[in-house]
Amino acid sequence: MPYHTKKKDKPKMVIVIKKNKKRELKKEESDLFKTHSKHHTKEHITFMKKFIKDGKGCFSEAHKAAMKKVGK
Repeated sequence: MPYHTKKKDKPKMVIVIKKNKKRELKKEESDLFKTHSKHHTKEHITFMKKFIKDGKGCFSEAHKAAMKKVGK
Protein backbone atom coordinates (compact mmCIF):
# COMPACT_ATOMS: atom_id res chain seq x y z
CA MET A 1 0.00 0.00 0.00
CA PRO A 2 1.41 3.40 -0.96
CA TYR A 3 2.05 5.85 1.81
CA HIS A 4 1.28 8.89 -0.29
CA THR A 5 -1.99 9.80 -1.87
CA LYS A 6 -2.20 10.99 -5.44
CA LYS A 7 -1.79 14.72 -5.87
CA LYS A 8 -4.35 16.45 -7.97
CA ASP A 9 -2.95 17.81 -11.19
CA LYS A 10 -2.79 21.55 -11.42
CA PRO A 11 -4.92 23.01 -14.19
CA LYS A 12 -2.83 23.48 -17.30
CA MET A 13 -2.11 26.98 -18.46
CA VAL A 14 -3.86 27.99 -21.66
CA ILE A 15 -1.87 30.19 -24.00
CA VAL A 16 -3.95 32.58 -26.07
CA ILE A 17 -2.36 33.85 -29.25
CA LYS A 18 -3.55 37.34 -29.98
CA LYS A 19 -4.26 37.94 -33.64
CA ASN A 20 -3.63 41.38 -35.00
CA LYS A 21 -6.40 43.19 -36.79
CA LYS A 22 -6.16 44.28 -40.39
CA ARG A 23 -4.80 47.80 -40.56
CA GLU A 24 -3.11 50.38 -42.72
CA LEU A 25 0.61 51.11 -42.63
CA LYS A 26 1.83 53.62 -40.06
CA LYS A 27 3.84 56.65 -41.11
CA GLU A 28 7.00 55.21 -39.53
CA GLU A 29 6.58 51.99 -41.49
CA SER A 30 6.09 53.90 -44.73
CA ASP A 31 9.32 55.77 -44.05
CA LEU A 32 11.11 52.49 -43.32
CA PHE A 33 9.91 51.05 -46.62
CA LYS A 34 11.51 53.93 -48.53
CA THR A 35 14.97 52.99 -47.29
CA HIS A 36 14.24 49.25 -47.21
CA SER A 37 13.17 49.20 -50.87
CA LYS A 38 16.65 50.28 -51.99
CA HIS A 39 18.04 46.91 -50.88
CA HIS A 40 15.16 44.58 -51.83
CA THR A 41 13.00 43.70 -54.84
CA LYS A 42 9.49 44.94 -55.57
CA GLU A 43 8.05 41.48 -54.79
CA HIS A 44 9.75 41.49 -51.39
CA ILE A 45 8.30 44.90 -50.51
CA THR A 46 4.76 44.08 -51.69
CA PHE A 47 4.83 40.81 -49.72
CA MET A 48 5.89 42.72 -46.60
CA LYS A 49 3.20 45.37 -47.02
CA LYS A 50 0.49 42.74 -47.51
CA PHE A 51 1.78 40.81 -44.49
CA ILE A 52 1.52 43.90 -42.27
CA LYS A 53 -1.84 45.04 -43.65
CA ASP A 54 -3.34 41.59 -43.09
CA GLY A 55 -2.35 41.87 -39.42
CA LYS A 56 0.03 38.93 -39.43
CA GLY A 57 2.87 40.75 -37.68
CA CYS A 58 5.18 43.72 -37.42
CA PHE A 59 7.89 45.02 -39.77
CA SER A 60 10.62 42.61 -38.65
CA GLU A 61 8.30 39.59 -38.75
CA ALA A 62 7.19 40.63 -42.24
CA HIS A 63 10.82 40.88 -43.34
CA LYS A 64 11.65 37.40 -42.04
CA ALA A 65 8.60 35.92 -43.77
CA ALA A 66 9.43 37.73 -47.03
CA MET A 67 13.00 36.48 -46.97
CA LYS A 68 11.76 32.90 -46.60
CA LYS A 69 8.99 33.13 -49.19
CA VAL A 70 10.28 35.59 -51.83
CA GLY A 71 13.96 36.10 -51.09
CA LYS A 72 15.83 39.34 -51.52
